[in-house]
Amino acid sequence: MSEDLEVTVTSVDGVRLLGVRGEFDADEAEALARPLAAPFDGTVLGVVVDLSRVTFADSSFLHTLIEAHRRHLAADVPFVLAEPHPTVRRLLDLTDTARFFTVAPTTTAALEQVRGARRDGHHVR
Repeated sequence: MSEDLEVTVTSVDGVRLLGVRGEFDADEAEALARPLAAPFDGTVLGVVVDLSRVTFADSSFLHTLIEAHRRHLAADVPFVLAEPHPTVRRLLDLTDTARFFTVAPTTTAALEQVRGARRDGHHVR
């Protein structure tokens, strides 16, 4: 496991915010999968994953995000990727999966997207 690997979970006005830092491959993907699989207790408006500090990500990392996205869609809980590091952006672009996710340029914009979607009754992809 990467020494600088870190996944933090906080709540910002009812939105679950995951801060992700470090290098992720098959061995570390579970460190992200666990908090993304946390149950929805009815108080979570949505989930934002801040990817600005992910310096390496492989297909297992991407698979973890795709599975989380599907789970959130099924639960009608907005799921937004925020500020993807160029490494993550490249992975999303090379695999043509960027269009699958809602991606915001900043964490603040992602939080607003979730709040706005809930306020308007719309669902973020």
